[in-house]
Amino acid sequence: MIKKIFTLKKIIVPILLIVILLLYPQTANIFLLFFAGFVIACAFNPYVNLMEKKFKNRTLASAIAVIAGCIAIFVLFIPVLVMTIRELALFLNTIPTKTASLIHLYNSSTILGKKVSELFSIHSFNTTDIAGNIFNRSWSFTMGIFEVAVIGVALMMIVYYLLDDKVYLKQKFLEFFPKENKEQACEILKNISVKVGGYVTAQILSMVAVGMMTTVVLFFLKIDYAIVLGLISGILDIVPIVGPTIAVGLILLVGAPLSPLKIILVIASFIGIQQFSNYVVRPLVFGKWMKLHPLMLFLALFLAEKFLGFWGVILSPALASTVCVLVDELYLKPINGKSDDET
Repeated sequence: MIKKIFTLKKIIVPILLIVILLLYPQTANIFLLFFAGFVIACAFNPYVNLMEKKFKNRTLASAIAVIAGCIAIFVLFIPVLVMTIRELALFLNTIPTKTASLIHLYNSSTILGKKVSELFSIHSFNTTDIAGNIFNRSWSFTMGIFEVAVIGVALMMIVYYLLDDKVYLKQKFLEFFPKENKEQACEILKNISVKVGGYVTAQILSMVAVGMMTTVVLFFLKIDYAIVLGLISGILDIVPIVGPTIAVGLILLVGAPLSPLKIILVIASFIGIQQFSNYVVRPLVFGKWMKLHPLMLFLALFLAEKFLGFWGVILSPALASTVCVLVDELYLKPINGKSDDET
């Protein structure tokens, strides 16, 4: 009797879960990277299945899907790169003029009858420290770009192998469950894949909505490059808080010099778009495609921001969908099924 209760599998699985929970704080980013790969793979899977039927080769279908996804992302970011490079060039060309204006303002300004140059001397700056800070920031920025590139390649490979070896990985996953639970585990995995796959579609629709609303507002305010800036705003919308901040900063930079009234209108309009997106568009879109209640999405967003950081916030709808499926299949359905039988 004791041997039947304490089988090797029933002992190993809880131990593995405990070890994973203990190591999670140190490995959270790795888990999120693999989960992001799983989310993207779930979104690509229906198209890979269609191509597999046509080409009779899942490896080829998986490779085409990943390459097509990479090309689509690259094409979307081309306007951002072009815009950034052009604006940076314009900014560098205006540096001498801006510097001369600042020096003149510094030498001519007065506070309470005293010159600013007498109250605050620019010679007190330590140029060595400034140069060191610039070097350190440049090195950190370079390493940041390198890390993003490495993560991007790793994510692409994870998505490819999840798609190509779908059947094998599914079989290995089901081996962790006893025979009587394999069918339920398979159904849970299927439900999670369908709901999580909807995350990518919902995110794209949300980004398109933000981009279109921003473009219309910028056209109305007669800001140059409205379409490009709308596209940039839509792309950056995937990054909570930071993305919209960068977008509005870029809009003000491109639109400069703007009148104080127009600056206020741009900022107010952008805040309004973000509020409408966060409290109307995103809950409706994510709720429809992932079948999640808006309150659950808000809860997931706040919890992810608290415990999982930046990438957790981006993946919070997919994480919420996974948890909801597990709770529904493992707890709510069995309990409600028993109560229905009793009645």
